[in-house]
Amino acid sequence: MTNHIRWLREGGAWLLVTVAMLTLLLPLAALAAENDGDGFNIQVSPSPLVVSLNPGERRTAIITVRNLSSHTETLTPQLNGFTIGADSEKIDLKSDVPLGLSKWISFTQKTLTIPAGDSQPLQVVYDTPRNVGFSYALAITLNQADKKTEASGATLKGSVAIFNLININRSDAKRELKIIDFKSDRGNYEYLPANFTLSVKNNGNVIDQPSGNIFVQRSFDDEEPITIIPVNQANAYILPDTTRKLSSEWQDGFPYYATSTTDGKTATKLTWNWSDLSSLRIGKYVAKVVLVYNDGQRDIPLTASTTFWIIPWKLIIVGLVVGALVVSGLVAWTKLVMKGTKKVRGYARRK
Repeated sequence: MTNHIRWLREGGAWLLVTVAMLTLLLPLAALAAENDGDGFNIQVSPSPLVVSLNPGERRTAIITVRNLSSHTETLTPQLNGFTIGADSEKIDLKSDVPLGLSKWISFTQKTLTIPAGDSQPLQVVYDTPRNVGFSYALAITLNQADKKTEASGATLKGSVAIFNLININRSDAKRELKIIDFKSDRGNYEYLPANFTLSVKNNGNVIDQPSGNIFVQRSFDDEEPITIIPVNQANAYILPDTTRKLSSEWQDGFPYYATSTTDGKTATKLTWNWSDLSSLRIGKYVAKVVLVYNDGQRDIPLTASTTFWIIPWKLIIVGLVVGALVVSGLVAWTKLVMKGTKKVRGYARRK
C-alpha cells in the first residue's frame, strides 16, 4: 500500500481534495453550437465555475465570455437548475433555480454586448447567507438576445451553459468517497486495449473529485507494476449522494487494436508496431486501482482490483505451427546427417 501511495504522489496523479476547489465534469471551456463565423459561437472560461464560500461571505467571481463569431452578440445571463441521471451520464437543464439560490446569487450586468472577436467579463455575485448548506450545483446560461430565422422558417436562439459548483466552508462538512465497483469490460482479451470501469459514490455532503491510478501487474502484491494508468483524466466530479462511472484504458501492447474516426465513422484496426515487440501481452493480469481523498483530517486511500486474461490465441497457434515445422525440419536434418554418417563409416570399413 505504501509503495502505491508513493507512486500516486510522485506521479502527480492524485488530487488533494479540499473545500476550497471542487467542481463537476466539463471541459475547461464550453464551445457552443456552430463553428462557422455566421453562427452562434461563444466561448466561456472557466467552465465549470468553481467557488468556495464561507457562511455570510460576499464574493464576486468572473466568467470571461468571448465572441468567436463574425458579428456582435448580445447575451442575457440567467440562473438555471439541472438534474443528473442516476449514473451521472445525462444532464438536463431546468428553468427553475433550486434551493432559493436566486436570492443570493446575481449578476452585475443584465446583458453583455460583445463585438466580433472580442471578450468581456461577466461578474457573478454571491451574497452568502449565514444559515447556508454544504454544497450547491446550478447552471449559468448565456442566452442569445436576438433570435435567428432559418430559410426553412424555423426560429433559433443560441445558448451556452456554464456549470457553477459551490462548496461552503463548514467545519461539519462530510467528505467521503466509496468505490462501488471496479471491473474490466471483458474477462478475456485476445489483444489490447483493455477497458476498465470504476464506479465511485460520493457519500459526503460536498462536491468531490476522485483521482488516482490503476496499476496493472501480474499479482495483487507486486512491488513494480507493468504499467500505471491515471484515473479520471477527464477531471470528472461527483455531486453528493451520486455515483459516477469513470473509464480508463490500457493500450500499450503488441499488437493492439487502434481506433480511428473518419467522417463520423469509427473503425478498429489491428496494428503491428514491431518496435513494441517486447510489449507482447499474454497470461493473467491484475488491475489494482488506488484512489486517495482527504476527509478533512488525513488522506484516505481506497483500493479495489479485478483480474483478466490476455490470450492471443492466433499468435499462439501460429507459434505452435512454426515451432512444429522447425522441430520437424531439425529431426529430418538430423536423420539425414546420421544416415550420411553411417554411409561414410560403412565405406570406411570396406576400405
